[in-house]
Amino acid sequence: MKLKIALLLFVFQVGFSQTEKPIKGTVLSDNFPIAKVEVVNFNSKMITVTDGVGKFVITGKLGETLIFIVKGYDLKRVIVNSDMLLNQNNLVNLVKKPEELKEVLIVKIPSIRLSKDQKFEQGKLDELALEKIQNTLKNPGVYDGQTAGVDFIRLIKMMARLFVKEKEIVKVELPPLVFKDLVRNNFSSDFFSKTLHLKEDEVGLFIEFCGADPKAKLLEKNYNQLALLEFLLQKRDEFKKL
Repeated sequence: MKLKIALLLFVFQVGFSQTEKPIKGTVLSDNFPIAKVEVVNFNSKMITVTDGVGKFVITGKLGETLIFIVKGYDLKRVIVNSDMLLNQNNLVNLVKKPEELKEVLIVKIPSIRLSKDQKFEQGKLDELALEKIQNTLKNPGVYDGQTAGVDFIRLIKMMARLFVKEKEIVKVELPPLVFKDLVRNNFSSDFFSKTLHLKEDEVGLFIEFCGADPKAKLLEKNYNQLALLEFLLQKRDEFKKL
């Protein structure tokens, strides 16, 4: 009797694992649903997209891999287990990527001028002369035409500079990402070891192998995470044959 029960359980488990079932769930980030997330069955290549409240339905079998892809978030990889097949609302949490700065603004602040700066010294002399003139005027605060031998035009220019605030803004464009940086920034070490089944010492060589393909340059210019994923899977098969 025990043997029969064990055989029945084994047959049930095998049948359960080989049957495709609808997998339902919600994609969240910080407890907020995320719309338009691409949900990919890595084994069957089936793709669906989450709706406006982050919900999705996709068919899958026990042991298959689901990949969740959306711009601005880290790629999520989930292995289908029996609980996911039975649960009617699986929760998948995505982590936001840190924002990349495309442009850096550097504000150049004028440095402190030393005493060797002739323009600075002349400006100080003009300030002293202006103060002296005002002190010697009969009616301080009202100009009566006396200049006391000072270059009046230069004084006017000096006074105008007191109301002008200058700053220089330098735009610095960050260099574009090369292919190897693009791959490293979007895929963790688990992706190479568990999904691509590469050894640790093969990862660097594999990325260089992919970067030599002309398609890598196109992915650098027109980045798409799903297209990059498909490219890496294709190159993995070629790499394993070498």
